Formats: sequence, C-alpha cells, structure tokens
Amino acid sequence: MKVIRKSVTAAISAALVMGLAACGGHDTTASEAKSGSSARPGGAVADERAPAPVVLKAALAKMARQNSYRTVETAKTGGEPESRTEMAFRNEPEATEIKSAEVHLLSVGGTSYMATKDVPGKSWFTMDEPDSGTKKQATASPSTPLKENAGRRVGGSVKKWVGALLAASKDLKDVGRETTGGRATDHYRGTVVLADLKNYEGPAMTKDYRDLYLLQSGTAGRKKAEIDVWVDENGFIAKEEEKGTTAKGDERITETFSDYGADPKIEAPDPKDVATWSQYVAASGKRYRTHG
Repeated sequence: MKVIRKSVTAAISAALVMGLAACGGHDTTASEAKSGSSARPGGAVADERAPAPVVLKAALAKMARQNSYRTVETAKTGGEPESRTEMAFRNEPEATEIKSAEVHLLSVGGTSYMATKDVPGKSWFTMDEPDSGTKKQATASPSTPLKENAGRRVGGSVKKWVGALLAASKDLKDVGRETTGGRATDHYRGTVVLADLKNYEGPAMTKDYRDLYLLQSGTAGRKKAEIDVWVDENGFIAKEEEKGTTAKGDERITETFSDYGADPKIEAPDPKDVATWSQYVAASGKRYRTHG
C-alpha cells in the first residue's frame, strides 16, 4: 500500500515540520545567554533595554535551556478558515504532542504515534514495527555525548523566525512596551526580504534553517515577511507573529508560548491501543476497497 504510506508520511512530515523540525542547538555565546535575565530583557536596570538583536539572541538561548513548554499556533490565509494547532515539548525524557483539527501526533522516546479511527479496537498506530525490549537494548548504539545545547529542541517556528530576523532584517527595532496575554512584554519587529536571506551565511541562522524557511516561504509565494516578537520580563518569548502576502492572499501566523518548565505529562499510548503499521495498512486497505 504505497499510496497509504505516502499519505501518512506526508501527514506526519507536515506535523514534524511544524513542531519537530525546529530542533538543534543555537549560535548564542554564553555571555549573550546571560543577557535578558533581569527585570527588563537584556538590561541591568528596570527601565533599561539592550539592543533588539541582543535581547532576541538571549531569549532564544534561554528557550533552548528550558526542558518543556507549550505553544499554540493560529494561521489565517486569505479567505480560508483560521487553523489552530496546539503543541507541547519536553526535552528530557523526549516527548512531543501536536494536535490540530486534522492531526494528533505523539512522539515519545523517538517513536511516533498517530491517532486513528481506522483500526477496530485501536486508537493509535505507529509506522515503526515493534521489536522486543531485549532486541532494542542489544542493538542500541552507544549514546553520543551532546555538545552544549546541541540536542535541545526548540519547538514551533522560533528558530526560523528569530533566526531570519537576526540574519537578514535591516529594520529590526524595539516597538515598545506592551501587555501580551496578561504579561508585560517588550515588542520587537523587523522585515525579512527573502532575496536577502537567500544569500546569508553566518552565525545567526544555520543553512538548514535558512533553506527550510526559504522553501516554506517560497512555496507560499511570499517575497518578504514582517515578523514581530514579544519578550516578557523574564526574558522568555511570550508571542511571535509572521505576516506576509501569498498567492492566496494575506497570511498571518501567530504563536503564543506558555508553561515554561511545567511538565506536559506526555506519555506513550498503552501498547494494547496501538496498531502496528501492518495492521493499519490492512484496515485502511479494506476501507478503501469498501468505499472506493
């Protein structure tokens, strides 16, 4: 059933691009990471603020040090209905949950589970064929020591959007003090021209993130994007937003962040509720033959 695998892989890939593709380390130095820990992001005094690039670098670094948090993404393009996606991330032990109207995905310990109603008596399926615990332990490769923060996942679009601002925005500025979701925040804004970003090579944005951002923006038909980031008094990113014009009309994507450090309590489904890939294919094939 190559068609089934292709469609499922596409669905999982879309969810992973949204949530898990933003993985890896950061290019912020330890001294920059300490910035933003005072009452005002980047400042030693309550009314003092560091330059926008310093604040955003520090916020990104601080985010990478958190073990867990939640984010809600809403998106609206042209006349299409607004979409909503809820995501939760935990670094140790690794776990991610992504929920939207179309997809409910869990990733726990490197195994992905997709919610399904297609398999009688099962609520989930996995594309990974099960092995016995003994076999997994016997064939597991030795763990590779992580570089500093290299394995810390940063979820959502933060690394793409903030990285793009730091890499290519020529008008990044401090907009002012605002209240965002009940939190006092400092608001930063910049414009990213994709043609400028395409030629960027430097520490603010790795080539992988740059290419991913250009691919997604190019597919949507954008030429440039206006990106806003709100950083709260503790140096955490509270909200971010990207706006631009696409082939389908004006587009706005907003992410809000919360529950930094709070365990999202994501657990793998009970094995008795999980169908194997073979079981899912068999059930889906039967459904297609019945209704096709």
